[in-house]
Amino acid sequence: MEDKKYSEEFITIVADITENYEFQKLKNIVHHGNGLFSHSVAVGYYSFRVAKALGLDYVAIARAAILHDFYLEAWQETKKDSKGIQRIKDMHGFSHPKTALENAKKHFELSEKQEDMIVKHMFPLTPIPPTNVGSWVVTIVDKVVATQELAVARTQPIRRIKNWFARAEA
Repeated sequence: MEDKKYSEEFITIVADITENYEFQKLKNIVHHGNGLFSHSVAVGYYSFRVAKALGLDYVAIARAAILHDFYLEAWQETKKDSKGIQRIKDMHGFSHPKTALENAKKHFELSEKQEDMIVKHMFPLTPIPPTNVGSWVVTIVDKVVATQELAVARTQPIRRIKNWFARAEA
């Protein structure tokens, strides 16, 4: 992770995660018009900043936040053959927190609070609410980052067209 916009303290806290071979695979997955790796790092960083400002365990929160979407396949390409209510449960928004938690536990040690941060980050889509303040931080920061990424992704084609016309008129 060579991005200068992240503090060295944050980079030190999550370096073993960002350098992990399996986690690096997130760079190949598109997410919110951005890469899943970039999305995960942004959620980790802003969760770190919020947690630090609130006097929370920013190390635990940063590490759980960066792992919140640690799934290894593009959800758009995943075919679900289930039916009825099970099909809904299998949908990406409902199922990926469990997958992310399973992957995170395979590669990193997690506390119960960190597990909650990962598995509950899609609340209210997942019906059981977070049980600790860190989980709420990750949940809210994820939604803010995703909204910003989606807004930028939606305006990029318009900006490209405007830039093209501006160059054509020059």
